[in-house]
Formats: sequence, C-alpha cells, structure tokens
Amino acid sequence: MPERSPMLILASNSPRRRELLLSLGIPFAVEAADIEEIESLDDPREVPLRNAERKAAAVAARHPHDPVLGADTVIVFRDAVIGKPRDEADALRILLSLAGKTHEVVTGLALLRCADGFRRIWRETTRVTFKPFGRETAERYLSLVSVLDKAGAYAIQESGEFLVESVDGSIENVIGLPLERLQEELMRLND
Repeated sequence: MPERSPMLILASNSPRRRELLLSLGIPFAVEAADIEEIESLDDPREVPLRNAERKAAAVAARHPHDPVLGADTVIVFRDAVIGKPRDEADALRILLSLAGKTHEVVTGLALLRCADGFRRIWRETTRVTFKPFGRETAERYLSLVSVLDKAGAYAIQESGEFLVESVDGSIENVIGLPLERLQEELMRLND
C-alpha cells in the first residue's frame, strides 16, 4: 500500500478558521486539540501564542509526519485579555466598554511538524476601532449575532458594520486566521 502524502491538520474546531483555510484551496483535516487554554499572562499578547503552540503540539504528537496548525485569537484592550462573554449581560458589558475605542485583535499561530522539527510560531495584530454607540445599538447587535463563542463579544463578518468604524491590519485576522502570512509559512513546509 503506498504511503499517503502528509496533510495539513488544523488543530481547531472553529468554523470560521475552517472557512478561511478552505479559501486557500489547501486540503486539510480537522482535529481539535483537547487542552486547557491559558487565559492570562503578564503580557496579554503572549496568551494566543502559547495557546496556539500548545494546541499544535498536542495534535502534532499524534501525527508526527503531518504539519499541524494551531491558532488562538484574543482581544487585547487596556493591556488585558477580553475573552468570550459568560452570558448576554457580559456580552453587553464588553461591547459597551469597547464602544468608541480601539482594541487589538491578536492571533497566535503555530505550524509544527514533529518528524523533521519544522516549527514556525508567530502572531498577527490588527487594530479595530469601534464607532461610538450606546446600549440600543449594542442590544440590537446582540439580537442579530450569537456571540457567546466569540472573543470580545462580536464577529466582524456578522453585521460588523453596526459596531466597527475602522480596521488597521488584516480583516481575516479579526475573523481568526491571517491568511497572507499563513500562506508564506505554508510555502516554507517544502523548503
């Protein structure tokens, strides 16, 4: 029986990441990592890097010949990580705290292949500025978009025009996977 070609494995259950990766036209499999995520560090921008590496390492250990991509995205505001809301009230609180202000969306990525020691770890940062808005707009947004599984209590690709004034950087990064840099790193797999 011929040996199969290595296949990229996405160590994430995120439907948004799957959609973005599909847009690159690269075949891949999905195998979520079963790890407990780190929620805070002294430098909040290190949180997604560490989580991405831990996710990729957990899956790569089971598939040493396949490249494995781990990713984690957080919102950083006032030097603190804003995670997923606990409930609708928390989502409303988060949105109102971000209204009229700029926050960072930081995605950590890790591309690992154990068999040959291939290891690329990086992060992408996008600055997002929200429009000034009040409770009525935030409540309307929350009535349109399910946000309990989304860091920062919003999804830019889902009615983001209600909230977002400007984006400085990769919009794909805000969705969960910065495609341009990812393509560069994937090309290095065959070097």
